Amino acid sequence: QGGSVVATLPAEVARHLSVAPGQVLHWREAAPGSYLVSAIDPGQLAALEAMEESIGVYREIFAALSR
Repeated sequence: QGGSVVATLPAEVARHLSVAPGQVLHWREAAPGSYLVSAIDPGQLAALEAMEESIGVYREIFAALSR
């Protein structure tokens, strides 16, 4: 689509990444000529990490609110 390139992953790699056919993968450069590939959007990952940190800090308050 657009300027994208379509690639085929070996089935074992797709299972390891937990990706489905047609799912978008996110690539980021780790070092010149080296990339990290993830099925998780880096923006989502940062938000999830912030949420986990908040839950850890306010665990007792969230537990009280859930009662």
